Amino acid sequence: MRDFFKKAIPVVGGIVGGGLTFATFKPCCYRLKEALEDTILSNPEHKESDEERELYENIKQGVVDVELEELDNIN
Repeated sequence: MRDFFKKAIPVVGGIVGGGLTFATFKPCCYRLKEALEDTILSNPEHKESDEERELYENIKQGVVDVELEELDNIN
């Protein structure tokens, strides 16, 4: 009987761990799929928006739009 539990505990742990992983990753996968559905690489008929075009041009030119914050106590 002890041999049964020695072999069953890792199997049950694997099933529980796999189930938790599946349950937590599944919603993230759906969100990622929706985000990537209409991109240049995934959809050959993708229509580029003005905002995307401006972003791509800024990236090509090396323009980075950030707000700088001064730090008082830099050691």
